[in-house]
Amino acid sequence: MGIEFSQKESVETYSEGTTSEQLTLRPVMLALVGDVSGKTVLDMGCGDGRYSLIFAQNGARVIATDASEHQIEIAQQRHAHQNIAYNMSDVSAAPEPASVDVAFANLVVPSLSGTDKLDALVSTAKRTLKPGGKFIFSVLHPLYIAAEQDTYDKSIDFKPENYFMEGSPYKSEALTNAGNKMRFNESHFSLTRISESLRSNVFLIRSVVESRQIPEKRMFLPKYLAFECVVA
Repeated sequence: MGIEFSQKESVETYSEGTTSEQLTLRPVMLALVGDVSGKTVLDMGCGDGRYSLIFAQNGARVIATDASEHQIEIAQQRHAHQNIAYNMSDVSAAPEPASVDVAFANLVVPSLSGTDKLDALVSTAKRTLKPGGKFIFSVLHPLYIAAEQDTYDKSIDFKPENYFMEGSPYKSEALTNAGNKMRFNESHFSLTRISESLRSNVFLIRSVVESRQIPEKRMFLPKYLAFECVVA
């Protein structure tokens, strides 16, 4: 998600975790990643390291990168593990070619500033994956911008006429687990453009999974889409 992660106060609030992501998307993402014991995971846009820690605790060696100095600082303070190497770098930075089993990017795409950054993310994933490895990433669901979305995480000023204007900016708001409201700066990419980037990097989509409903919180429409991709 594209918040101003250069601001330490905002990063601190974000580290509380967003309720909708934790409840509806995280179980989906972890299921797609599967067993990571003995594997190497590249966590691109790792944020405060919450997923990196889960992977490390499950037996993975984790290379975790994020462009925000404050995110990396919090990750090292709160989610440190002997199997995690945190590095400050953008999505184009990567370890050695063909060196990771899983390339992972949770809600990184909406934070990217343009199609060049989107293509760089996908290209990095391809370049770093070992034969047989997989690229797991998530994006905002097209229904995220629907007027009927619940208030846990939703767009507040998206213009429908911009749907195919790739990288068009808009704002959204989400509630954290501590009940605080956060505003995000998002970039919109159509599923058509995302699939074009995958295809140009010779990725095949193995699975597309929508985030879960949580009826007791009146979360009915999916907010997120998770992808599992492999190199053809």
